[in-house]
Amino acid sequence: MRWIGVVGAAWTLMGCAMAQTGGVSAQDANWRRVEPENLVILETTTGPVAIELAADAAPAHVAEFRQAVRSGVYVGEYFYRVVEGHVAQAGLEFEQRLGDWPLLPLEAERTVPAEGFAPQGNADLFAETAGHRDGFAAGREAEQEWLMNCPGALGMARDAAPDTASIEFFIPLAPRRYLDRNYTVFGRVIDGIDNVHRLKRVDPVDEGGIPEFFDKGEDAAKAAFAARADRLASNEILKASLAADLPEASRPAYEVMVTPSAEWEALKQSKRDYSGIPAVVHVPPKVLDVCSLPVPARRVAAGPAQ
Repeated sequence: MRWIGVVGAAWTLMGCAMAQTGGVSAQDANWRRVEPENLVILETTTGPVAIELAADAAPAHVAEFRQAVRSGVYVGEYFYRVVEGHVAQAGLEFEQRLGDWPLLPLEAERTVPAEGFAPQGNADLFAETAGHRDGFAAGREAEQEWLMNCPGALGMARDAAPDTASIEFFIPLAPRRYLDRNYTVFGRVIDGIDNVHRLKRVDPVDEGGIPEFFDKGEDAAKAAFAARADRLASNEILKASLAADLPEASRPAYEVMVTPSAEWEALKQSKRDYSGIPAVVHVPPKVLDVCSLPVPARRVAAGPAQ
């Protein structure tokens, strides 16, 4: 099975989840429509989760994930590894079940000009420059840029070698910045992060348990998978769809605040300057951690963008 780093101490999530509003939104220069081909909807036992894919940052990962979603491989599978303060990981779980899926090249960073990158405006512990591109938290060093493992990011698990990812994905429940540039981030949750946090905390079956699934005959395997289903029932993926494959009149639609934009800069400033709040006795530094304020997203009426 593929793993994601080392479990560290639990973090407390700061800031709000992705914003959501119903009905028709006003089209303006500060918001952009998420392309249906880049919008994935997971229906889980804890509720729906909407994900925007970062096709420009990790094209091979996005292409294989789209193929996996369209194939139905995730339906009836589970978030089988959910560790407090770390990640929620889903997929087929066992290496023996992944044989038909091609291994992917590491796409954890790329060379891209600074144009279109919105700097955070203060120093970062992990990156020379932190900020956002197209709503995704990103770091930069010279011309190299990478998406960050902030809460709600969509990353792909792999074995120790860098080019061994396939379709086992994970969502950080807290900032896991030591994973930056080491694991490919290829999207982020834009709605329903609360439903990810509501998943039951579970550990995967250890290596000693795997023979019960594969090496002791068909009856033993059926019993083992039935026990697995019972243990993970609270974390089942009931349905996985690309918005592009749903009827246009009823498909979910989202907008994301443009980065850079005047509205985004104003929002960041409001979250880093507490000098005007009477209850604040000691005014903190005007610093805003890149993972503490997700770029807002909002659900809008179905149909094409205006």
